[in-house]
Amino acid sequence: MAERYFATEREGDPLSAAGQAMRDIEYEIFSRYAEPGVVVEDFELECQRIASAVGRSVTWAENGILGYSVLADLPRLRAMQETTRRLDLTRICAIESALNRLNELATPETLAEFDNFLVKVFTPRAAGVELPSPTSLKRRLRDRIKQIDSKLAPDSKKIKDRKKAKDEPFGTCQTMFYGQDDGDAGLSISGDAATIGLMDRYVAAVAKEYKLTQDETIQQLLTGQLNADVQLVLYAFAPKTPGSGYYVPGFGWTGAEGSEAFDALVENGAVKVVDLDDAEHVSTDAYVPTEAMKAYVQARDGSCRWPGCNVEAERCQLDHRIPHGDGGETTASNLFCLCQRHHNIKTDRRAVYLVDHMSGDVVWLFADGTYQVAEPDGFLVDYLEGEGNPRWKSTLEQRRARRKDNAEFYARCHSAVEQYEKDYDWDECMATIKTLEDKFGRTFEYPPEKMLDITPEILASYRRHLEEPDVYEEFDPETQEWVTCKI
Repeated sequence: MAERYFATEREGDPLSAAGQAMRDIEYEIFSRYAEPGVVVEDFELECQRIASAVGRSVTWAENGILGYSVLADLPRLRAMQETTRRLDLTRICAIESALNRLNELATPETLAEFDNFLVKVFTPRAAGVELPSPTSLKRRLRDRIKQIDSKLAPDSKKIKDRKKAKDEPFGTCQTMFYGQDDGDAGLSISGDAATIGLMDRYVAAVAKEYKLTQDETIQQLLTGQLNADVQLVLYAFAPKTPGSGYYVPGFGWTGAEGSEAFDALVENGAVKVVDLDDAEHVSTDAYVPTEAMKAYVQARDGSCRWPGCNVEAERCQLDHRIPHGDGGETTASNLFCLCQRHHNIKTDRRAVYLVDHMSGDVVWLFADGTYQVAEPDGFLVDYLEGEGNPRWKSTLEQRRARRKDNAEFYARCHSAVEQYEKDYDWDECMATIKTLEDKFGRTFEYPPEKMLDITPEILASYRRHLEEPDVYEEFDPETQEWVTCKI
């Protein structure tokens, strides 16, 4: 019988050998998580330890652990991987991502079927055959999942189109008034986060100035009842070098034209500029920092100060390094940006940090005696001188459960939207999505917009008209029935 092998396993080929070495290394790092019953008590710190030791991102470590953990449910594929190291991390993660949709439907019998199928997929049928790609793998798994429950395999192209339509161009907004003639009217405004954020800031400032609720403010502004005279405070960094541009947190540096326009706004009194240099040394007795102080810390840190975390500073919380209740001041030198996850780790004292105020570096100390340095990456960097009972840590098992819930939730929600595009039953679609949101504790970001009401009678009439173009249905107000008419 002729020898059978994948193109990635050509004997004597140095590139194939190099690829095999890469997969061997991945296996050496992550294979222990493929063993049934493996326990990871603190998932976040486990990922951080691997990322730090290997020099890769925390996300890479997360994907490796979660990907290999699916092999614990697939004993035949796990045994094949142990012998051949045939699957790289990308393909293993593709399997994990697809099978997550099964969630509660992943019975031992169902998983055994997928296990046998995957072993067959990754068994070469001839010499030098192409290894199945991650995309092909996902498609084939999705097709098999569809046979179990069609609602777990919505159309991937429609999902992409739905997301693309939701993500509007930066710096714009779209408005739509609807339903003005039937008594059920409304206004919809959508746009990028920055644009909507500016609107929100303005509405909040007007509401505060005129002591109105947000609803009252929007109503009076749009109906002309209120001509607001409110000065917005814009927090900007202005270098002392003449002719330099401005840095507006969340928006970046102004160019030549932008700086000129910015100067005009300042001269005309349209905005009030707060010098962030002053905010560096301000302190307050209150626990909550001032807006100027907050803007300075965000501009200094740039992102979450946990090593390797890229969550933008504007989306982080401000952590008092020395707790306020223990005498820690509310001042920039004691405030640092931490995202929700890493703020929880610090609060639970699963890791602590020290600060080098000369360099701005944050040194994280871990329970195993290791440490790691995180440098600030905000735009101000160039201007700077010179064990308890954790409540928030998650285990590997908990993280896998959340990913499975997430995969099933989005698959079923997108399937509900696809069903609406077929039967036009908007109420049923939204009820299904609401039920799923309540069950999984999530919000579906891509609900369909309600089309004109299409009753079953209208839908049936339209279908009949497609079959018989010279026939149509008309509602008789006297008999209160639909009657068939001919053209």
